[in-house]
Amino acid sequence: MQISKKISKNPWLLCLLMTILTVALGMLWIFSSPSQSPEIQIIIPLLLLANVALLGTLWLHFYHQPSQIQELDDESSTDIGQSANARSNIAKFHSLKQLKEKREQCSKHKQFKTVQEQNQEKNQEEMQTNDPLLKAVLESAAVAIYAIDDKGKCIFANPICAQLLGYTSPEQLLNFNMHELIYQNHSCTEATLPLSNGEVKEDIFWRADGSSFPVDYKSQPLVLQHNRNGAVISFYDNSERLEAEALIRHQAHYDTLTELPNRFLALKRLEQLVEASERSGQMIAVIFLDLDDFKKINDSLGHEAGDQLLISASKRLLNATRSEDTVGRLGGDEFIILLDGLSSASDAQPLAENLIGGFRKPFYIDNRQLVLTASIGIAIYPNDGETSSELLRNADSAMYHTKSIGRNTYSYFTHAMNKEVSRRLAIEEQIHGALERGELQAHFQIQLDIRDGSIMGAEALLRWNNPTLGNVSPAEFIPIAEQTGVIEPMGEFILKCALEAARTWQKLFNDKFRVAINLSPRQFRNPNLVQLITDQVYKFGMRPDDLELEITEGVLLSGHAYTLDALKQLSNAGFCISMDDFGTGYSSLSYLRTYPFQILKIDRSFISDMNKDGKSNELIIATIEMAHALGIRVIAEGVETQEQLDELSFMMCDYAQGFLISKAVPLTELLKIGTHYKELHENLATQELPIPLTAM
Repeated sequence: MQISKKISKNPWLLCLLMTILTVALGMLWIFSSPSQSPEIQIIIPLLLLANVALLGTLWLHFYHQPSQIQELDDESSTDIGQSANARSNIAKFHSLKQLKEKREQCSKHKQFKTVQEQNQEKNQEEMQTNDPLLKAVLESAAVAIYAIDDKGKCIFANPICAQLLGYTSPEQLLNFNMHELIYQNHSCTEATLPLSNGEVKEDIFWRADGSSFPVDYKSQPLVLQHNRNGAVISFYDNSERLEAEALIRHQAHYDTLTELPNRFLALKRLEQLVEASERSGQMIAVIFLDLDDFKKINDSLGHEAGDQLLISASKRLLNATRSEDTVGRLGGDEFIILLDGLSSASDAQPLAENLIGGFRKPFYIDNRQLVLTASIGIAIYPNDGETSSELLRNADSAMYHTKSIGRNTYSYFTHAMNKEVSRRLAIEEQIHGALERGELQAHFQIQLDIRDGSIMGAEALLRWNNPTLGNVSPAEFIPIAEQTGVIEPMGEFILKCALEAARTWQKLFNDKFRVAINLSPRQFRNPNLVQLITDQVYKFGMRPDDLELEITEGVLLSGHAYTLDALKQLSNAGFCISMDDFGTGYSSLSYLRTYPFQILKIDRSFISDMNKDGKSNELIIATIEMAHALGIRVIAEGVETQEQLDELSFMMCDYAQGFLISKAVPLTELLKIGTHYKELHENLATQELPIPLTAM
């Protein structure tokens, strides 16, 4: 019995004995005498084989036994509470039976525990924070967490909770009433914090130093020992999210540059004023203000200076209005001012005058003194519209009317303005594609040489007949074509028509015929303008001096270097350059010295006042004499009577153009006039008395 115990304690001893026995049997079999009986010679190999098989089985069995014992020992180590010395005894390979018996004894011992003891241990395990893993999870949580009992006292808090509430450690919160700590006698949204709601809610929590911060919190029920109820509350600081939302709302309703209400908010306030005025019966004034020539500030000084100017302008608008008035920026250089509580439309007039006067003072931007004016349009509710969009549109119409009459003033809306703006919008819509649809046509007005009565040329004028709008005046569509950029293809069209007319006239009548066309400021922005005109002239087989290029002061006012370069190149190429509408606008005499003009055209307004005002005659005489002194010839526009023509002849004017000589007609009619003029001119040589030009 002792031997078996010893063998069980040291299994490798049994293997050693079996190995010795196997070797002995092998030796016996090898050295056995052949004379022995056959039975013995058969039994010895069989015993040897059986011994080898038994030895292999034992070896395999004891080889795997230590790992099994180790696994069982690991599983039972926590239950039986072995010390470090006991765990080291695993190396002594206790039998499986002993380990299994000990495990069964432990499980039987646990079954004898009462249900109350099990519940107490369960609660203790749930609330235990000394476990390293649980403690690490709670301390690294991104949200603040605390637990309270049924009386509201704190029984647990993680570090982020203490930090957000302004305490140095979670221990400072334990056993304190969390409701009193969070609200600190301040009014709260709810009487008590909900313990089992489970919904995320917003509230204001207070820190230890008395400061508050917004939070999002959520509470969940917690079952404590002795059937008591508590709650676990998690929350986080909501300040950044609320600040981001407030910033987004501000950016959605206010202009980022001037901090004034933007278009959306201004129209929203106008809607509110309209609703209030419907009940009160009072009037509202919608003032639409636009800065004059603001684009030139951006182009010349840059957008940064333009932004500073807009900020300064917005401050002046705020200073000129009442605190209850709304001042908003619609975009660009357009502003809106809303006045309510008016008893009559005239109540808006003082503010409009005050706004205009406020812009007469210079602005100081980057050590520069800038003078900027404003144009104002006024629409009154309910006279000029009953909706916010209608009022804004009509105020805009009144502002455009102010622009057309000279700017730097204000205008009240009228229905005539509405028709004017509506027609303008219709022109803008129809002008695109008018050239492709064949609605544009070139007409020609004859220019007469006053000295000998010969026709020296004609001016090519663009005419537009639209199926919807009818005949549209050049005074209406040319400015719109200039703004929309359609003027460039129109300019190429009239150039080809003019060259074709000059070539046809020269073939039929005489080669001393020149056609004049107008060049707009927009065309001079094209760097290929000179090459374009030159190519077309040679394409038609014409000479540069067969074409006269008329320049208005609008081209010269820009002062761009490329304008002067283009005019010099055209003049050097042999083209005739003329200054149109002289006497209107600034009419700076420096233009005549700077630019290579060969012809000067006196505006029709001076000709119509001839013989009515002595000053007009003196101005015409002075202009003709000055031009001749500079080697420049003069054309008088708008000649409508024989008396005017005779007076111009006495003043030594060179050429005349007007209804007295001919209206603007298509090319076919121009050629008929040429044929008729040729017959009359031939008859002049045989008659003593001259035939009046009205007969032509």
